[in-house]
Amino acid sequence: MGHKIYAYLDERIRISSLMGFLLNEPMPGGSRWAYIPGSMVFFVLILQFITGMMLAFYYGGTPDHAWDSVNYIDHLTYNGVGVGRLIRGIHYWGSSIMVIAVGIHLLQVFLWGAYKRPREIMWLVGVVLLGLTMTASFSGYLLPWDERAYWGTIVGTNMIGLVPFVGEAIKDAIRGGVGLGALTLSHFFTLHTMILPTLFILFVMLHMVIFRRVGPAGPFSGSPEKLEATKDTFYPRQVLMDAFGMLGIFIFILALAILHPPGLESVANPSNAAYNPTPAWYFDWIFELLKLIRPEIVGVVGLPVLIAVVLIFLPFIDKKPVRSPFRRPFAVLSTLFVLTAMLVLSLMAENGYKKLVDVDRAAMLRGQTVFNTAGCMGCHTLFGKGGKIGPDLSEEGLVGHSVHWLTVQFVNSKAHFPDSIMPDFTYLTPQQQHDLAMYISSLGRMNWPDPTKTP
Repeated sequence: MGHKIYAYLDERIRISSLMGFLLNEPMPGGSRWAYIPGSMVFFVLILQFITGMMLAFYYGGTPDHAWDSVNYIDHLTYNGVGVGRLIRGIHYWGSSIMVIAVGIHLLQVFLWGAYKRPREIMWLVGVVLLGLTMTASFSGYLLPWDERAYWGTIVGTNMIGLVPFVGEAIKDAIRGGVGLGALTLSHFFTLHTMILPTLFILFVMLHMVIFRRVGPAGPFSGSPEKLEATKDTFYPRQVLMDAFGMLGIFIFILALAILHPPGLESVANPSNAAYNPTPAWYFDWIFELLKLIRPEIVGVVGLPVLIAVVLIFLPFIDKKPVRSPFRRPFAVLSTLFVLTAMLVLSLMAENGYKKLVDVDRAAMLRGQTVFNTAGCMGCHTLFGKGGKIGPDLSEEGLVGHSVHWLTVQFVNSKAHFPDSIMPDFTYLTPQQQHDLAMYISSLGRMNWPDPTKTP
């Protein structure tokens, strides 16, 4: 019966010739495990499409329904199995693995020199796919509409706002206004579920068409005669290797989804000024640069744009036919230095989110004086005394805000909270800002029985 069905379809849509075209692709130098990253990226993308569609059946894309729908998904069970949480976990971790997998694939292509003539256009398409992957991860970050998603998106869009001339306009266009609201969520949901999947399909197809036209580059070492003598077809060995790679990455994502489900914080509260906002992990290194580089625009815009420009123009700058990484030491070492710096900065950022500020007692005492003379208690409550306009600062030191974050809050609170009504205390000297930050960082960690008394 199966043979008859195959023969019927083969006569009408020529399955045999299609399968031959797909499976008989020549592999210079033979099948290799080094060829599997591209297939693994494709597999994770398909996995994201499938799990994303399953989640979309239950998701409510408005601020008053988004959190409830995600919470419902997390508690959705079938025969006692939490299938909703599992599917969401696969999609959640799949997005991070997708970013990593695309980065590894591009790094491998770079190290092997496979971006050189005649594969320049294929490299550019790969760079576009990296950008689409980052955008997809960022746009999906907001959809749960919990505290982490809301404030993380605030941080991410504020970074975009630092772009000269057009940054504020782009930020407002993305948000659909000054702050985050229903239009923001609608924009992100549309981008994440409609626009980006369409672009992914188009550019993946273009990438595969170009790949089949120019063929795989093959190993960077070995004479053309040796590569020709050892060439193999895509089927069966490379297919089997790719299948093992796909199975391995699926088991890894599944294990992460089971052992470390994404969780859901409380529903987004735009007035929760005590929340410690952090960006998505793939922006950690940029976030850390904000603390180290001045002006901030250099870290947020300058370096990322420089990296993007290098990626785009690389195949047109490096025209030498040499592909071996051992014969391109400057390019390889420079790339490894940048990647190491990004990793170190990311680890510093992740560590800094939870590390509380080391309080300098002398600065803390001076900061208390600044706090009292600046009239902060007119708006903020401290140990049961003061105003109710701003958040209660009695335990602010336990939140984990850095000194830099606090000093920015003093002079430009809208950088963190666009709807903030807090006045900008720009008349404070840098020393006073630092001392006030030290005092705020001590609240909840030191014994301050009365805001008007020194310890």
